[in-house]
Amino acid sequence: MEVIIRNCNNIDNGTINITPGKLNIKFGINGTGKSTITKAIKYSIEESDGLNSLMPFKLVGTDTTLKPEVEIPDSIKSVSIFNEEYLDQFLYKEDELISNSYEIFIKTPEYQMFTEQINILLSEIKKVFLDNHALEQIINDFQSLSDSFKTTKTGLSKSSSLFKGLIDGNQIQHVPDNLKGYSKLIKDKNCVKWLDWQIKGEEYLDISDDCPYCTSPTIDKKETIKTVSQVYNKAVIKNFNIILDAIENLGNYFSQSAKETLTQITEKQSSLEKEEEDYIVEVKNQIDNLLQKLKTLKNISFLSFKEGDDIEEKLKGFIINIELYDRFKSDMTESIVDTLNSSLNTVLDKVGLLKGQIIQQQNLVKKLIEKHQIKINSYLENAGYKYKVILSDDDASNYKLLLKHNDSDTAVHGGSQHLSFGEKNAFALVLFMYEALSKKSDLIILDDPISSFDKSKKYAIMHMLFRGDSSECLKSKNVIMLTHDLDPIIDSVKVLKEFSNIVDAKFITTTAGSLHEKDIKRQSLLTFTQICKKAIASEAENIIKLIYLRRHYEILDDLGDEYEVLSNLFHKREISELKDTRKEIGNDKLEESAYESGIAEIKINIPDFDYPNTLSLLSDTGNLIVLFESAQNNYEKMNIFRLIFDNQTNEISSVLRKFINESYHIENEFICQLDPNEYDLVPSFIIEECAKYIETIKN
Repeated sequence: MEVIIRNCNNIDNGTINITPGKLNIKFGINGTGKSTITKAIKYSIEESDGLNSLMPFKLVGTDTTLKPEVEIPDSIKSVSIFNEEYLDQFLYKEDELISNSYEIFIKTPEYQMFTEQINILLSEIKKVFLDNHALEQIINDFQSLSDSFKTTKTGLSKSSSLFKGLIDGNQIQHVPDNLKGYSKLIKDKNCVKWLDWQIKGEEYLDISDDCPYCTSPTIDKKETIKTVSQVYNKAVIKNFNIILDAIENLGNYFSQSAKETLTQITEKQSSLEKEEEDYIVEVKNQIDNLLQKLKTLKNISFLSFKEGDDIEEKLKGFIINIELYDRFKSDMTESIVDTLNSSLNTVLDKVGLLKGQIIQQQNLVKKLIEKHQIKINSYLENAGYKYKVILSDDDASNYKLLLKHNDSDTAVHGGSQHLSFGEKNAFALVLFMYEALSKKSDLIILDDPISSFDKSKKYAIMHMLFRGDSSECLKSKNVIMLTHDLDPIIDSVKVLKEFSNIVDAKFITTTAGSLHEKDIKRQSLLTFTQICKKAIASEAENIIKLIYLRRHYEILDDLGDEYEVLSNLFHKREISELKDTRKEIGNDKLEESAYESGIAEIKINIPDFDYPNTLSLLSDTGNLIVLFESAQNNYEKMNIFRLIFDNQTNEISSVLRKFINESYHIENEFICQLDPNEYDLVPSFIIEECAKYIETIKN
């Protein structure tokens, strides 16, 4: 499969090859465009406008018709990406490691199969609610009524809407004498809107004696107008009207006696008596109990049954005994209750089947929890982290993956605060793997996932991600790993046979806007000694061979006569000035016998070596410049530039100096590495800086 990218940031054009069903490792130095590749694929698949954000700066503001383009195989329609955005957006909530544990760890196809079978058996109860749309409104009205009847240990709460609405009697029905002129407005359904309108106008009464709305004289009516807002609170009126509406809507569900009593209480002119409060409290208790029954039946599912429940007894407990709800003993209520109870009895007739399905599902959940905990905790132990995870099933509808430190029995809250950067990444990777598996994405991208870890942790992570049953890890999936870390390539391509058949590794480089890939095979990874021997045996210029030969002796810690000769040569010393670094300063002249011995040893590798002639070439800046410009790769160019710079007094840029002197020592980093003569590991911008310097000394 090929992904073709055009005009995206620093990539003018390039092709990324994806070997299906394998871990495709793309190794490249910083600046290659690895993050650009990730974003280009993401935006292309999601069909978002984000692709426009990858417009190269050199094209911004020009009249060009060029624009960012990405061609993706038709088989890739979804992608999961691990990068910093994933870490920031989805992980480390206050009391759990990841926000969708149920979807990731529990909701497997087998689990869903049991869920569907259980729901089919419970469908008779569900059908009652589907066939009776009024039930939804009844539940809402019951809820509204219950919320307004707030109670305390001593009775009706003084802060409840019903109490406030009746504290001085129903003043909507019984308007005070001095406000009779407003009766129609106060009793109207839009009373709250009128009150709001009327109250807003009050602030203008002190400005003028005229009505702020019609400019009619109000001097004799000001006190009456202000009395409206003193007597009527729009918030209280609003909530009280909601209560009255709910009671009216539920009229057919109240018993005749309850309906009449509630009407008398809510329409009375005086404040509530104690026995009236008690009556309302009992109405609330019955509402709450009946409401809970209705909600339970409406939402009944496999989640309604916990491990250890007696399924038959629990179902019987859902049956509604209308005799216990005398305030609601009406024909309408009894009809609904009879229908629900009948549906429950139908389910009870199949309770054996239901019990079997629920137990099987509960056993499956236990196995899933145990399996995931063991696997993740084994990974954490192998990687040396002193944490473990627990997949909590306290609430079957809200599983949580909790984090615990080995030295504590309580869950860690605020994981992002307690975990180090490396620990967060380690957890993130394994959680990402499970999420990607649950989503069944067509392509999985790991954007530089493990470069910050030490070698033991890198191995533990790679083993977790790609070893084991393919249904439980990323093995056999379409995976791209973009990295500037060679360790996973050395392990998977060279060292560990267990990875040999699942990895396709490539070196990627971007030169002059063109992105290229080159295969990395087992034979591509060499020790630096092998690289040196290979270069010495090549057709390269003798100066290049001598550079490698000197490094070869250094790597082997073989600082004999031949090394001393080469060291003097690269310090540009005449034969009469040769020094022996193995001796004390002041008495460090290289003996003639040592010189001859060193020359002989060097000629074994480079037969036509001649010290005076080579010294002349090294001292000739013009010759070195020609050699720099004709060099076949950036690594050779950089080493020749070092020789050119040694001949000069001009300073080089701090960036170039730091790179040459401190940052770039690829030959010292790995037991195995890519041959720098075949893979351009030196950034192009460094060579461009070298070329600029050379131009200054040419002139």
